[in-house]
Amino acid sequence: MSAELVASGAFASALALRWWQRRRDEASRERELAALTDDPPAALDHLSPALARLAQQTRICRLMLEGPLRGYQEPLLSESPWARRRRCDELDLALLNARRALWEWLASFRSLSRGDLEVLGALGLSLRPFRGLLFKTGIFDRCDDPWEERLYPKAPDFRRIFAELHRAMIELRRFERALLGQRADPYRA
Repeated sequence: MSAELVASGAFASALALRWWQRRRDEASRERELAALTDDPPAALDHLSPALARLAQQTRICRLMLEGPLRGYQEPLLSESPWARRRRCDELDLALLNARRALWEWLASFRSLSRGDLEVLGALGLSLRPFRGLLFKTGIFDRCDDPWEERLYPKAPDFRRIFAELHRAMIELRRFERALLGQRADPYRA
């Protein structure tokens, strides 16, 4: 009886430790995400219509990248293949929406005029980090084959996904702030 009691106590302690670690990680992620979403919408009247639309799309893209990071929860215990598939499918759907938002944001640069592109260049804004993220393996997809159907799907490396998407959100915020802070007329406040 005492060995069973010790085993159940050890199991309960391990479960409590995992719960505490998961809770601490979630609170840390929430703090990091909250630090990026505290900006109120700014005035866009100093920008050309195309750059104003781009600034709005930048904010939307940043919020779409936040979606997969807020909804994910790691399991406390090992889970059944069906529960893992459901959890992974939900994350995959959120990542698919985030990837599409990033893709559409990058595609919106094709419609900018030469003058608008020169303004972005003068501000030191580049699309290189976003293109790199879009095609980086293991962030928006869990395997090379998108049609792979396995009984035990590979669990996502959520820490890596969070780090990469959080870095992209910081860059999008910097991009947005640079656009909103840019003034065409130095005497206009």
